[in-house]
Order: sequence, then structure tokens, then C-alpha cells
Amino acid sequence: MAADRLNEYWDIYNRDLQITGRRQRREALQPGEYHLVVDAFIFNAHGQVLLQQRAPDKIHFPSYWDCSVGGSAVAGESIEAAMHREMAEELGLIIPVTAADNFLIAPHTRWIEAWFAFQTTEPAAHLDIQHEELQRVAFFDQATAQRHLHQVGFNPYTMEMQRAWAHILEHAQ
Repeated sequence: MAADRLNEYWDIYNRDLQITGRRQRREALQPGEYHLVVDAFIFNAHGQVLLQQRAPDKIHFPSYWDCSVGGSAVAGESIEAAMHREMAEELGLIIPVTAADNFLIAPHTRWIEAWFAFQTTEPAAHLDIQHEELQRVAFFDQATAQRHLHQVGFNPYTMEMQRAWAHILEHAQ
């Protein structure tokens, strides 16, 4: 059984992030309709970045390495609430999420992606990962992380990881 929850409801947005409707994930989006996705890179104090390896039964990109955490916002969730829920669900990590943690909102063909950056002192071995969606997580230096993320047909998130780290450094001042 696929790890993706096709029965969940999504708010549907226009390109300006205004809600225009609601529908189940399994239903196709029409041109000009978007769903909201939240993603984050989480760094430790040494500048290493946490990556997750997707579960082998994910519909898209099974077993691929991915950003630290991410997923679709469900109906009724704000961007920040969706990010908080995804970190808690996938990693068992409770980090306060504010609008200031969001460093990029990028529209794509059928989704709008909100990117966040966080720092943690929690070692990867202490995270309570959701095995339904993830195989494992690990911290990597950024060059190694970039090699893991560079997979055929998958966005390697080069710019997003660099911007996330710059965001962390900027807000550490």
C-alpha cells in the first residue's frame, strides 16, 4: 500500500495564494489551481544538513533522498501550521514555526512550495521518524548532501539548500 494519503483534503489556491476551493488529494487539479507544499532544511550546529530517505512505497520518487522534511498542507492549515505538523509527524521534532522561518515561496506547475530553514541540537538518532513515509534520516555535510540529492528526475534543491543555510546564518546574528 502506498504511503501517500490520497483521501486527505487540500485547500486549492490561485497563484496569489488565495484559497479558491477544497478537494481530495486524489482529484486532479485544473490549470490555474495549486495546492500548498511545505519543505524545510534543518541544520545542526556544525552546519550539517538533515536529509530523509523516502519510503520505498511512495508514489513519487520512492527511496530517493529528500530535503529534511516536507509535505502537503491539508485543508484548513496555515503555512506555519503545516510545517509544524510535518516536522512533528515525520521526525517527532517539535520546533516553533514562525513566518520568519519561511525564506522562499515558489509557484510550480500544480503546487506552491513554501521553504523553511531551522536549526536543531537534536541528533538524528534521537528523532522519532515516521517509517510509513521515511526509511531513515541522517546529517551530512552540505557537499555530501548535495550529492545525495542529485538524482535522475528529481530536483536536487541546490539553490534551496544554499538559501536555507544563508537564512540560518543571517538570523543567527
